[in-house]
Order: sequence, then C-alpha cells, then structure tokens
Amino acid sequence: MTIISYSIINTFTTELYKGNPAAICLVDADVSEETMQKIAQEVPVPTTVFIENKQLDFSIRWFTPETEIPICGHGTLASAFLLWQQGIVPKHQTITFQSTNGPLQARWQQERVEIAIKTYPIDEIVCPLALEDWLGSKPIYVGSTELDYIVELSNEDLIAHFEPDFSAMEQFPVRGICVTSKSREEGIDIVSRFFSPAQGIDEDHVNGSSHGALGPYWCEKLLKNQLVSKQLSKRGGILYVTPQRETVAIAGSAVLVLNGRLSI
Repeated sequence: MTIISYSIINTFTTELYKGNPAAICLVDADVSEETMQKIAQEVPVPTTVFIENKQLDFSIRWFTPETEIPICGHGTLASAFLLWQQGIVPKHQTITFQSTNGPLQARWQQERVEIAIKTYPIDEIVCPLALEDWLGSKPIYVGSTELDYIVELSNEDLIAHFEPDFSAMEQFPVRGICVTSKSREEGIDIVSRFFSPAQGIDEDHVNGSSHGALGPYWCEKLLKNQLVSKQLSKRGGILYVTPQRETVAIAGSAVLVLNGRLSI
C-alpha cells in the first residue's frame, strides 16, 4: 500500500470557503492514469491535479471525477501556489509545467499567482436556435472557440439569475458554455459563469481557461489593456486578466484549506 499526500487549495479568493478548490497531489512516475482517475473520484473537489517533479520543471495532469481534461487554469494556479507555499520552489523563480496542451508558466506577482494560458481566438457564429432556447433570451453575441461557446448577454442580472438545463447541453458540440456581460460593480469590469457537464462539472466555481477568450474579447470591446473579472457562481472568485501577444496572463489569490493522505 502506498500513501499519497494531497492538499486542497481554494483559488481566486482569500477566503477559506470561497473560490474554486483543487486537490494537488505530488506523485512519482509510477502512478498510473487509472489510479489518478480513481483518486479524482475519491477526493471531494471538482478537479484533482497530479504533479511530478522533473528536476528542471514539473509535469502536470488534471482530472475531474469523470475524466482527464486537457487544461485547467485554477488547478495550475493552485499547483504553483502549493509549490511556493511548501518551499519546493522559491517565490522568485518562475515555474514551468509541462502538459499535453503545451508548457504553462506561473510566477509570483504582487502577492498573487499569475499563470500564462493559451489565447483562444473567437469566431462569431449565428446563434443556433437551440442555444437561444437554452439561454431563454436573445444574446448580444455568440462566438465559438476550439473549446467553448462564448455568449454575451445584455446585463449582469441575466448572468446572475440564469438557471441552465444541464441535460440539454449534450446537444452542443463544445466543452462548455461561458455566459458573460459587462459588470456594473465598481472595480469589476466583467462577470461570467461557466457550465461544463460534459467534463463532469455542471458549473465551474471559477473558470480560468475561458478567460483565454474572454480577456482579448472584452479588452478590445472596453478599450482596456487589463481586466478585473468576477465569477458569479455561488462560491465566486476574482481574476486579474491581462492579454499578451500569444497568451493571456491570469492572476489570482489562493489559500490552503487542508492537507490529507490517501492510500492506494
């Protein structure tokens, strides 16, 4: 029997019971994919992350209770926070994670963790009738990335009070649907929510990777170089978003919630 230690980190928040939680496991190379999936089913959080120290960098994989996923912004941010918090990597040092989706870098910046994620270009599409029915209102804009639908609605109240039919999302050929609008709250530029039952997560508490599309879209629309974004899920979270040439910098706070151990 082998014991694996894990830590649960809440991201995009400074509060213990807010933000998006991720379980981080530091593992050896001999932990199988099957074992990783079983651990993800056992740990009571939406995403479990497995990190292996490769000396010069770290490999990283993300699992929901249902499946392995190609990218997870909050899981990457949580992993970097733990490596710095445990002193495995000094805070002045940039961390490079190697993933099947390419390398991801993280750095400690102004008391926040900043990660650079891929920019996801958006192609505007004609809103499918099924999507408009699902939304329950006519959207201002609908776009498609290689992963998701990005849907702008007319106001923040529509985002906050939206009650999606998750079973109906099976008809849409995307990882998830992100609904977004301009914010009316002082100090907040945009709001959003993200739904992805195909990945085993009906609503993501705070979704980082969708900001690879939201960042460039809203910066161009609002004539800004950077954004403060608020996720309007029940747990909520704040992201600081800065589009760059080929990536988008996503920064946020994080807090350690608990440490635990699993037998495998």
